Amino acid sequence: MECANIRERFVQYYQQHGFQFLPRASMLHPSIPMSFVMSAGLEQVETSLSASDKRPGNKFVLIQDCFRHFDLEAVGTDNAHLSFFEMPGAFVFGKNERQSTIRHMWKLVTQALGIDPAHIWVSYFRGDKLGNQEFSRDERTYQAWRNIGIPPNRLVGLGIPDNYWIQGDGLQKSALHSRKCGPSTELFYDLGAERSCGRDCQPGCWCGRFVEFSNSLFITHNLTPALTGLTPMADPFTETVIGTERIAMILQNAPSVFDTTDYHSLIGFIREFAMQSNLSPHLLRESECVIADHLKALCNLVTDGAPPPGKNGRERIIKLLIRRILTRQILLGITSQDFPCLLITSLVGTNGNRPIQKKVIEYFERESQRFRKTIVRGCCQLEDMLAENQGQSLSGSQILDLEKKWGLPRLLTETMLHEKGLPFSETEYKSALAEWHN
Repeated sequence: MECANIRERFVQYYQQHGFQFLPRASMLHPSIPMSFVMSAGLEQVETSLSASDKRPGNKFVLIQDCFRHFDLEAVGTDNAHLSFFEMPGAFVFGKNERQSTIRHMWKLVTQALGIDPAHIWVSYFRGDKLGNQEFSRDERTYQAWRNIGIPPNRLVGLGIPDNYWIQGDGLQKSALHSRKCGPSTELFYDLGAERSCGRDCQPGCWCGRFVEFSNSLFITHNLTPALTGLTPMADPFTETVIGTERIAMILQNAPSVFDTTDYHSLIGFIREFAMQSNLSPHLLRESECVIADHLKALCNLVTDGAPPPGKNGRERIIKLLIRRILTRQILLGITSQDFPCLLITSLVGTNGNRPIQKKVIEYFERESQRFRKTIVRGCCQLEDMLAENQGQSLSGSQILDLEKKWGLPRLLTETMLHEKGLPFSETEYKSALAEWHN
């Protein structure tokens, strides 16, 4: 099943149960001025309903494009991470029984989408503590899953980081105002015990055996700024979402999201231009995935009105996307001057998208010129450092200095050192990076 069919079935399922369809919101949302929309959530629903004085009903469904800048480094390192992805969402405002939400969630994935229930594991909130606030176990969700028929050995209790949603600044900082919060439950697809990292492997483990593909949030309370108390919300809501690309991977029995039909032509196009054969298979594959993901993100963000590359906020993210694409292009040995334009054209298309195509190419060419100068300066500095080291390789702090001060990406430094027969100390680099962050 392809992504288009998955989103269509999601919408049809919830519409058949009385949910009103809402248009997607722009990824440039005023609630996230320094970045872009990261998930289908309350902000998108409120944006779509902003023209109404009164909410017309209490059940809504939408398809939302999302972008997560903090996942850029994860792209290509596992089978499921994307920085740009699609998240269909269904929302119920007001009191809503756990059993109803969970029953819909289960019927959607097993009947409407046809995922084998024998491969599904479920997580729920087991209870936890944050600051002085105790959060009790979500017994209602646990029992609702047991009523569905999920056996206890595939029903896993996890803590706050995994199964309790708190709005705003995350778990480490206290916001100035109270924040919405509530327990969540997640669905995982088991790719097989042969992928297990050990006897105790279960959802919540990052070994790659379990792929999370859906979750429901039960947002019922406000958490006080000092984390000292919970107060019931006047207008609670429930949100159920799926990851379209991850479900496509599961249903197509593909090794990763980049092996699904939606990425076939894009990855194939990149391979036609790649000339570098000295890269490890892992780095070769990772570079293909990064270019495909980042270019999709770039084209869609620009379509929504993303600004040209620059120094701050959204401008910096656009700059980062382009430079990461160019870095991987260099690693793959892609020297064709036509490659970016042809790839952008193949992705954006020309039918009615000429202005967007032109703008993306303009952003790309503008930043490419700056980045080429940065690389030249960085390479000169690398040679000077090696001369000072009198035959020794670069230290971790020198590699970090090239990256942070001179703008030379770590991957290019590593490649150039290997070409010279010099070692690259990953341990030293990570130690220097950790110290820099502190």
